[in-house]
Amino acid sequence: MVLSYYLLKPFYSLTWRVLNLFQKRRETLFYCHTPVDMENWLPVQKYLKPLRVVTDKASTYKALKQSGIKVSRLPAFPKAVIMCRVASHKFPSRKVTKIGMTHGAYHFKRMTSAQNFRPFSLFLFTSQRDLAKAKNIGVKIGKVGGFPKLDPYLPVKHTAAEDLAHRKARILFTATYDQSGMSAIQQWLPHLPELTDYYDVYVSVHPWMSKVYIDALKAMPKVHYILGSPLPYLHKADLCVVDTSSIIAECTALGKPLISWILPDSPRMVPEITEILAKISIRIKDFSELRPAIEKILTEPGIFGSERAWANAIFFDALDGKAGLRTAQAITKLLPELKL
Repeated sequence: MVLSYYLLKPFYSLTWRVLNLFQKRRETLFYCHTPVDMENWLPVQKYLKPLRVVTDKASTYKALKQSGIKVSRLPAFPKAVIMCRVASHKFPSRKVTKIGMTHGAYHFKRMTSAQNFRPFSLFLFTSQRDLAKAKNIGVKIGKVGGFPKLDPYLPVKHTAAEDLAHRKARILFTATYDQSGMSAIQQWLPHLPELTDYYDVYVSVHPWMSKVYIDALKAMPKVHYILGSPLPYLHKADLCVVDTSSIIAECTALGKPLISWILPDSPRMVPEITEILAKISIRIKDFSELRPAIEKILTEPGIFGSERAWANAIFFDALDGKAGLRTAQAITKLLPELKL
């Protein structure tokens, strides 16, 4: 548990109790840490009574307002809160019922301590395999909800492939944030201009990526830097170049061939993910290996198809576009007043 929980708890709890004396707490909120959380929440919200959205992040507040979503600033003192984070310290009172969801598919970084899950009454994971990992560290309030973020793109519609002779192949580069010790952005960013004559190059990076890299990407005239969700671009990509981000699971869910970077070990790396990548992707160490790998995939688009299906069974229990419904049903078992 973070230090702010213990520092704020006496004041927050007292305020909550006083407010409850004057007006009984009945409201359930959705706490939004970043706009990515909202993308995961909206496919759930449509099955529930409307919830007020709150945040303590100025950038998130601005982004949500610009997208037309009504949002309020913390502090708030609800009966219950739903979030796509392990962030119970934002509402440091046992009186507030807390429900959590993962903001990324599966756990591509080491799972946090079980202690951080204890304030929750329910926490929803993306698959039975993911839930089993949580149980192994002592999490006792977990259930499987799925990954609602993907619902608008599922089930995958298999249409006739476009003739690549009449357009450039679309390559989506993704990267987790550089300070994680698990990013490959240094391997490819300086070389992107070398690819733009041959491919349509799209780039999506983690919201916490250092500004120096984002500024460099924005300055590349023929590189499409993605602001906001990468899913609409991922949906149309011919292949993806990845490092260790959970977007890997989104790629496999949408049937996209992968090229992945071999990176030095990092304290947050999960050996299981490295093993999975070795089975479902073309692994490369150096930029000189990238174009041959891209061309191999473009000439063999079905490569690693069965291996991706195997990985999907680890990351997800179902890819039927109904994760939002299942998540809403799990929530209303605990908070029946949210039923439509």
